[in-house]
Amino acid sequence: MLPHFSKIQRFIIRWKSRSLGPDIDSIITVLSVLIYMGKSDKKEDNMDKQLGIAKHILYDRLKLGGIASFVLERVIVEVGEFIDDEAKYIRAREKAFDEFVQNIQLYSFALDMLEGEENASKLEMLRSVIQKSYDETYSLKKESKRILQVQESRFLH
Repeated sequence: MLPHFSKIQRFIIRWKSRSLGPDIDSIITVLSVLIYMGKSDKKEDNMDKQLGIAKHILYDRLKLGGIASFVLERVIVEVGEFIDDEAKYIRAREKAFDEFVQNIQLYSFALDMLEGEENASKLEMLRSVIQKSYDETYSLKKESKRILQVQESRFLH
């Protein structure tokens, strides 16, 4: 069962983690979404398992233990808000997908969090969404590609 924080506790947790930087904010968003995504059939016991994995990942990857505890508290607050408001989860999920495209190294969190047969479909869905975003972001339109080919041929010859 996820810990429940009062409004004041949530405010204090947000205040403590407010200036950790954009990279840590990305990690918070990604882990929160992955924990919530990892739940199966609305079972919160699986979320506890996912939270344990997230805790292990944070303490392993963030070398400063104090930061890891702040980040973990913030992740728990975010997941609790997702439980209360599904729309907030959907907005955060879109932001997390953008974070994956901007920093593909964050995908390693998904690989660690969503391993196993029970999460294979979720991981595949995530992979396909990221792949599609990459294809859209980093591919040239037909006209632009043709112009680039003409410029390259003139430059090389």
